Amino acid sequence: MSSSSDRAILRGLATSAIFATLLLGGCGGSGSGTSDYTVGGTVSGLAAGAQVQLLNNGTDALTVAQAGTFTFPTALPTAAHYAVSVGSTPAGQACTVSGGDGAIGSANVANVVVTCADRAFTLGGAVRGLNATGLVLGNGADTLAVPAGSSTFTMPSAVAYLSSYALVVKQQPQGAACAVQGGTGTMPAADVANVVVSCSDQPFALGGAVSGLGAASGLVLANGSDTLAVAPLATAFTFSGGVLFGAAYQVVVQSSPAGLQCAVNNGSGSMPAGPVTSVSVACAPEVYPVGGTVSGLGASGLVLTDGRDLLAVPAGATAFTMPVQLPSGGQYAISVQTQPGSYTCAVSNGSGTVAGAAVANILVTCAQTAFTVGGSVSGLSSAGLVLDNGSDSLAVLANAMQFSMPQPVPSGAPYNVVVAAHPPVRSCTVTNGSGTVGSADVSNVQVDCAAGSESVLHLFPADPGDGATPYGSLTRGSDGNFYGLTAAGGASNLGTVFVMTPDGTESVLYSFGGGADGANPHGSLIQGSDGKFYGMTAGGGQFGAGVMFAISAGGAETVLHSFGSAAGGQYPYGSLIQASDGNFYGMSMSGGAYGLGAVFVIHPDGSELVVHSFGLNADGQAPAGSLIQGADGKLYGMTSAGGDYGGGIVFSMTLAGTETILHSLGAGSDGSAPAGSLLQASDGYFYGLTQSGGANAAGAVIKIDAAGNETVLVSLGSGSDGAAPKGDLLQANDGTFYALTSSGGANGLGAVVQVSLNGAESVVYSFAGGADSQTPTGSLIEGPDGTLYGTTSDARAGAAGTVFQIN
Repeated sequence: MSSSSDRAILRGLATSAIFATLLLGGCGGSGSGTSDYTVGGTVSGLAAGAQVQLLNNGTDALTVAQAGTFTFPTALPTAAHYAVSVGSTPAGQACTVSGGDGAIGSANVANVVVTCADRAFTLGGAVRGLNATGLVLGNGADTLAVPAGSSTFTMPSAVAYLSSYALVVKQQPQGAACAVQGGTGTMPAADVANVVVSCSDQPFALGGAVSGLGAASGLVLANGSDTLAVAPLATAFTFSGGVLFGAAYQVVVQSSPAGLQCAVNNGSGSMPAGPVTSVSVACAPEVYPVGGTVSGLGASGLVLTDGRDLLAVPAGATAFTMPVQLPSGGQYAISVQTQPGSYTCAVSNGSGTVAGAAVANILVTCAQTAFTVGGSVSGLSSAGLVLDNGSDSLAVLANAMQFSMPQPVPSGAPYNVVVAAHPPVRSCTVTNGSGTVGSADVSNVQVDCAAGSESVLHLFPADPGDGATPYGSLTRGSDGNFYGLTAAGGASNLGTVFVMTPDGTESVLYSFGGGADGANPHGSLIQGSDGKFYGMTAGGGQFGAGVMFAISAGGAETVLHSFGSAAGGQYPYGSLIQASDGNFYGMSMSGGAYGLGAVFVIHPDGSELVVHSFGLNADGQAPAGSLIQGADGKLYGMTSAGGDYGGGIVFSMTLAGTETILHSLGAGSDGSAPAGSLLQASDGYFYGLTQSGGANAAGAVIKIDAAGNETVLVSLGSGSDGAAPKGDLLQANDGTFYALTSSGGANGLGAVVQVSLNGAESVVYSFAGGADSQTPTGSLIEGPDGTLYGTTSDARAGAAGTVFQIN
């Protein structure tokens, strides 16, 4: 080896040794290699719930979620460079780094300091309507003078993030007032620029709403010395004089309209920086207390009511006032809702109408315990029985076996139970009905009902001037007496008007004389709304074709109209009705445009107008009965002939005379030739009698609705059944129909028949002739006690009819 080669080899070995040494030193540890070190530090001031992102050398990211220490996840070797910076700051904060830049030594870096602090943001907004100087705004100690004409503002001092702010008017401008909207809140992480300061020139309007005034006048409002008369029908008001900002106001009612009470709500306060429109004035009718006196109340538990409120009256009370007051014109009806223990209280003067003053005359009278009065009932197969105990009344149901009067009777007081009304064709008697109440309920009163009996109240003619041959029905007048017509008898033997008391005492009120006077009335009387009686005759009068007349209860007769002129009605055999328009309507057997009968109206002054003439085409002819006015206001009636089958028709008609044929009678076993009138019963259907037709050709009971749907309810004339009815049906207090037939019955001389709504028919009485008479051609009426009354015509020699009763 040459010396030069040896030197080269030695130099290479030395270089390799040095390089290896350097490699070993870079791994750290006592000659075993170099080490890596972490970079970290502390974070302070970070808001709760906020996060800050830190970066090392721009790429190594670390998110810190709370104040305290931090360490980047990536370690660096000795001599490596580190540079800590803020990647992203939390909302509303700013963060800075100190000690964050350097080179890695031989240990971990832990002295980097990150300091976070809240940012501050400006507070401001818009200004509207500022035309004056002097406005000063404040947010705590921070104030700002806002020049006139400004449209925006920004407070001098910013507000820290999440700090609260409350912007107010520290000083109002001259002659104006300003109000702040949206001036309070918590500072977000941005400037606030939506506060609005609205200014208005003073003074400000004061007003509000008015309700319930209606068309009344006289409402005057006042705010101090400022008064305002509110116009009728007003729903709002505003005082003419304004109120300065901050000044007190108080709206009051200085005077109310007559009959009204007016009250103010939200009427007082301090004037804000703007108009006040929230005052309300409510008017309502002036109200008055309703009450009275109490006597004899020795126990608690009495509760009074007027249907709208309740009042508990304490024991020993001598006066009461109901809780709810009523306006003038208001109706009250005080009654006992709950009786006090061991006492019974009754109210007198309990109902009426408030008349502009307090009601204090109601009397509540209390007495010790009362007991019921009642007993047993037998033989009651239908409704219509009414029992009375003094002023106490009880309607007893059909088939009842027991009864108890509604009002109890105090101990020691008398009782007297009597029959006030009985079912038709039934007679009811009371046993043990009177006595004195002891210390228990009375339960031994006995009421026994049985079939009624017929008796003749009056036999025509009773003397030479008496009436004879009544064809129509009786009419019960408002005085309780019965009034009727006879076709014959009287001073001229041309018919009479008679009156009979309930006990059968009869007298002639008027005798028809023929000529210009009427003659031979066949129908019945009606009592008009003026108290007079009105009727028609089939003959007499100026043209010999009958008259319409009026007669007083004292017998003063006046002929109002003579039938027979031109195309007017002639020979009316039925009765009048006074319709809802106050005029009188009726039918005539003949006359009219075709001579076959007419419907006419007669006004109170006696003028007649034919509203319909019968006889054209398939129209009816020869109406013998009377009209009725239905619940729908139309007129309903029947004719004895005409129609499609010659057996008459059932028709309806407006008051103006527009006729509708509902049904033509006489086909097959249908009823035919009705001589009476229809009846609208409690079920709304119309019912009537025909004197022929039916399955036995002896008459029928028909049922028909307003649309013309007709059925034969009963065919009369089978066996000893009644036959050939010429009058009307009566619906009595038991809901059942009763009628007279001119023939048939057990003796063939006429009968009283009973018909239920479902068509069950029976004979309840057969006329026997002789003193009992025969041939009833009219209709029955019912007295207030349930007794039925009627007449017979009896055309036999020496006989002239009767007035009879069945009770």
